[in-house]
Amino acid sequence: MKRAFPKKRRSQTVTPIQKPGLINAGPQRLFSLAERDDYFTKMPHQPLLVMWNRSMHLYGPRGVKKCEQRNTPKQRPKMAAPLHIGRVKHVKPRRNRKMAKSRPYFVEERKPYARSGHRAVADHANLYIFGGYNPDLFEDRFESDETCNPLFRELWCYNFATALWTELDTSGHTPEELASMSMLLSGSTMLVYGGTGFPFGQASSHNLYAYNVKDKSWGTVQCTGDAPIPTYGQTAALVGSCLYVQGGTTGWQYNSDVHQLNLKTRVWNRLFDTEAAIEKLIQGRESYDDQHIPIPEPRYRHEMASDGKKLYILGGGTSWSVYPLDRIYCFHLESKRWEFVETKPTHHGQYPAPRRCHSCVQQGNDVYICGGYDEHRIFGDIWKLTLDNLQWTRLRVRLPEPVYFHAAAVTPAGCMYIHGGVTSIYGDERTAELYRIWLYVPTLLEISWFKVSSLIPRLDKLSHSTLISLGIPRQLVERIQKH
Repeated sequence: MKRAFPKKRRSQTVTPIQKPGLINAGPQRLFSLAERDDYFTKMPHQPLLVMWNRSMHLYGPRGVKKCEQRNTPKQRPKMAAPLHIGRVKHVKPRRNRKMAKSRPYFVEERKPYARSGHRAVADHANLYIFGGYNPDLFEDRFESDETCNPLFRELWCYNFATALWTELDTSGHTPEELASMSMLLSGSTMLVYGGTGFPFGQASSHNLYAYNVKDKSWGTVQCTGDAPIPTYGQTAALVGSCLYVQGGTTGWQYNSDVHQLNLKTRVWNRLFDTEAAIEKLIQGRESYDDQHIPIPEPRYRHEMASDGKKLYILGGGTSWSVYPLDRIYCFHLESKRWEFVETKPTHHGQYPAPRRCHSCVQQGNDVYICGGYDEHRIFGDIWKLTLDNLQWTRLRVRLPEPVYFHAAAVTPAGCMYIHGGVTSIYGDERTAELYRIWLYVPTLLEISWFKVSSLIPRLDKLSHSTLISLGIPRQLVERIQKH
């Protein structure tokens, strides 16, 4: 094929295009748009994009210089961060300069210190983590302070729009049980139940605390009725206006009791008593049908999901055992009885391995678990259990670093965040890294907001009136945390 642009010699200087049939293409000027279009129409054998790229290089020294400037990193337009649906991505927060001045040992980290045993919740705008444990911090930082312990009595907030970590200044009485508690988010109220202080098991709790996200204030919820015994490592779930708590340990013994708290009346009710059920079976006072009702093994550091009618217990164990996930227990809220059900494997016949100290989030009737360990291995896989048919699905991603005793939360838009945890089988190494994974494609509004916040990271420096005048909806502007 005949070359559309003849090859020039090295000694020949680059000059503007001069072709017969074009209007006075003098050596001191470039083509106009009309001339360029006319030239392209006369060269039908070359694709338009290729011809346009080649003509850029033949526009003379001034045009070549501009083309080179476009290819330099400083001149390239900034591209928005991709969503990476279904992929685990490392979240790198911005440096909080105010926090670096007040807390010198956070200058390098730019984020909360490494920890384990903490909990996390998330809304549309923020990720909240509370509590946690790290003995290395106690030995390295506060060895001379006898009043400090290796637990973190602090509440951190990561704002998605500004990519900044902030330790919140709260009012009221902050809970002192800071490890293996249960934490849930209901509207603008964060509920914290149970947990343990240090040493573990000697300062367990059965108190319920409420944190108002808008007022940044803590309060104790005064309850009556048949409350659970003080435990930690239990699991909790919200179903309607009721809080359900199951299992846990005192540090010496484990249980499988089920308790219900009506958040409107604030009255506890015991739905299932493990010791009483076992005693009836031993003494033979159960009916024939009741003798065949299974009783789940006492456990801690398990997780619980709900479809509104049943409570599903996932994993967990004791200090010497872990429980499987191919057959799980479910508790019927109406009949108040346990059932042992079999789940369905993946299309390749796989089930998640037995584990405890894993994390669990629920989005609709889809339940996601990740991480955990079984005394011999630390897991970094992510699984989904569909409650409609109890079908397991393994996601084709893994955590960059297997962890257990970590915290995870999911936003209403469907993005799961995973923070901290233990990375050593011996329990002597912890991480402070934050990861995210979009579990499914979000709405167009969430995609647009994610792109805008990634392109303009300093949104907190602009006033709300300025952002609204730029066309950003008010509900999105309210997600930006001011500093």
